[in-house]
Amino acid sequence: MRSLHQTLHLQHRRHTGRLLHHHHTSYRALAVVLGLAGLLIVGLGAVNRAAADSFGVAAVVNVPVPSMAPIIATPGVSAVVNQSSVLVTGSCPLVAPQVVIDITVDGVLTGTGACDPTNDFAVPITLAGGKHQIVAGSTTITGQNGPSSRPLAITNTAQTGAPVISVAADSPSTFLGDDKTASWSGSVSSTGTSPLFVHIDWGDGAQHNGAIKPGAQSFSHTYSQLASHNILLAVSDAAGNSTVMQYANAAFTIAAPRQPAQAPPLYGSRTMAGLYGLYITVMCVATIIWLEARHSAKHVAL
Repeated sequence: MRSLHQTLHLQHRRHTGRLLHHHHTSYRALAVVLGLAGLLIVGLGAVNRAAADSFGVAAVVNVPVPSMAPIIATPGVSAVVNQSSVLVTGSCPLVAPQVVIDITVDGVLTGTGACDPTNDFAVPITLAGGKHQIVAGSTTITGQNGPSSRPLAITNTAQTGAPVISVAADSPSTFLGDDKTASWSGSVSSTGTSPLFVHIDWGDGAQHNGAIKPGAQSFSHTYSQLASHNILLAVSDAAGNSTVMQYANAAFTIAAPRQPAQAPPLYGSRTMAGLYGLYITVMCVATIIWLEARHSAKHVAL
């Protein structure tokens, strides 16, 4: 403690209630106090900036949901086909931004498609032999479901005993955002001959081919630019039996880069400006007193 007093030029005085001349002031101690106060203010400013910069809010603004259901044009009412591959076409509901059309067969999602510039859709599906019901639904880019069409009866007179390959997607579509990446996830089942082979046409010229096992599957692709595409996914077995599923991805443009929302700082700008101003004022007063003390000491020495 004594060494600290000597280093800082501290003097112990009795509390007499009388003011001492400022030549008794320990300027080393005052410099230490002012230095610590300056570091504290700088630290508060850094914490203030970090609190505002590190806070982010993610939000989804729902887009309009169509009030009308998609209209299926082909196949017609009570259609009869003799093949497994059927193209379902029709009109999309009028809404902006456009929706993605999903086709279900007997309640199972079988294919999806993005609406084209003329507001029409075309979705290829695969039908097993027998009687079925087809329904067209719609999904917005924020995942909301619009009205569905009335069930459409269709009969496939093709051989019913042929091996069946089924493809089921986890969701009707994927939507491209800033990263331009489309993903497909779902499952594949087969009563045919192993192994299974998958062929994916991503709609921009890129393709993927490979052998897969029945069960959960996941594939992804990054596009060079934001645009809507229809992904064609075909699965076949070693005997040549195959099924095709179309899966849509839709792009939506972003007017400006999305920035994280900033939280209010811990201290207002006026408060921080006041702290800096007060500190500078105290530093100036202390400097004036120190210079005056040095000037007085020189005159006393003379």
